[in-house]
Amino acid sequence: MLKKFSFEIKNLCVKNILYDINLNLNFPDGAFISLIGQNGSGKTTLLRALTGLQKYSGSIKLNNVEIKNYSRRNLAGYITLMQSSKNFNPVHPFNVKEIISMSRLHLKNLFSGLNSQDEQIILNSAKIAGVEKFLLRNIMTLSDGEKQLILFAGVLAQETQIILLDEPTSALDPDKSLKVFKILRELANNGKIIIAAVHDLNISAGFSDYYIGLKNGKLLFNGKNLNANILKDLYNVNFEEYKNKSGGLIWLAI
Repeated sequence: MLKKFSFEIKNLCVKNILYDINLNLNFPDGAFISLIGQNGSGKTTLLRALTGLQKYSGSIKLNNVEIKNYSRRNLAGYITLMQSSKNFNPVHPFNVKEIISMSRLHLKNLFSGLNSQDEQIILNSAKIAGVEKFLLRNIMTLSDGEKQLILFAGVLAQETQIILLDEPTSALDPDKSLKVFKILRELANNGKIIIAAVHDLNISAGFSDYYIGLKNGKLLFNGKNLNANILKDLYNVNFEEYKNKSGGLIWLAI
């Protein structure tokens, strides 16, 4: 696994989506990074580019090595991407354990299969995500929120240092959303790098160390100190800013 972490992004462009993105993300002790901006601003495309799944021009270097120069297997050992649950439409009635297991299989030799350690990791990940009771259920019988938690369990099972998530709580009730953010925060505290495209600013604010704000495919903001003026520029509406009981910020669109 990587002993440090840095993404150096220079002049990143994706045709008609991202334009001249420049970022230097270096968090050797772990971090929770919230990727924010309106729908269509390029958040999903940026996440896909960081995993090498999206064609791009410019440069993306993971620890000084261009993403394109990693093999798919090696990169999968470093980075996990949880895609949006709205793009998860299984057509085969796999059970939940089989779905989570797929997150481990592509890290293995094609003919080796899963061993007892893998099995334990899969069960532990299901337990952490709160889906252990569904392990033998047909994935096609579950609700959108339940499917989203199964995808999250798969991300945990891959055990990479860098975890990218595209709207990880979009289909979840508030209690489940809070649980996911708490798990991600704990992972960041333990040295993992979390980059999550989020819509619920007020939940993510309590857990985020850093923000990346995109607007119309361009980088509008990156830094630690988000405020109402930045949010106004990002979302084209006014925000009022409040402090909660613990001193954290809350924003209300008005």
